[in-house]
Amino acid sequence: MFSATRIQAIRKSKGLSQEVLAEEAGVSLRTIQRVEQGDTVPRGHTLQALATALGVPLEALREETAPAPVAPPAPTPTLREDQHLLQLLNLSALGFLLFPFLNLLGPWLLWRARRHDTEHVAELGRRVFGFQVLWQVGCFFLYLLAVLAQLAARSYHVRLPGLFLGVLVLTYALNVGVVCYYAFQLRQGNLAIYRWRL
Repeated sequence: MFSATRIQAIRKSKGLSQEVLAEEAGVSLRTIQRVEQGDTVPRGHTLQALATALGVPLEALREETAPAPVAPPAPTPTLREDQHLLQLLNLSALGFLLFPFLNLLGPWLLWRARRHDTEHVAELGRRVFGFQVLWQVGCFFLYLLAVLAQLAARSYHVRLPGLFLGVLVLTYALNVGVVCYYAFQLRQGNLAIYRWRL
């Protein structure tokens, strides 16, 4: 597309007034004024006449197109390594020893907060959380099975003392054992942990 400022700059560099250019190009003074102010777009014959009167090629009246700026590639976020955070993420599952469901809440919060800035947190967080959900569901069904066993035993006038306590100790010991085992694996640099997950 033509450039009004370019036409005006060439005219002034040649020492021509608007009147002289209009006369040389065979157009009205008003046309030259409107072209230089950018009010009108010269086409075909007028554009060619202006180029001839100014003694320049037609391309010289076009806007100088600067190469489009090339945006630098978006920086790839570099994830930092933090083995202590990975250990904390794993050990946060032991929160169930203090309060039920902290084994889900602790890993989930750490995973959500740090998954984009620390290496391996995204995958490890999913695995820890998935295992804890699986453990929670397994505990529910084990307690349900214990209730059914108590009901069945009661119908035969048999008592099963300590059944619920036994299930509680067994499930808690299993979870603590798994978390501690994988804490040791993480200390050894093994990240392939918690293969049983949802």
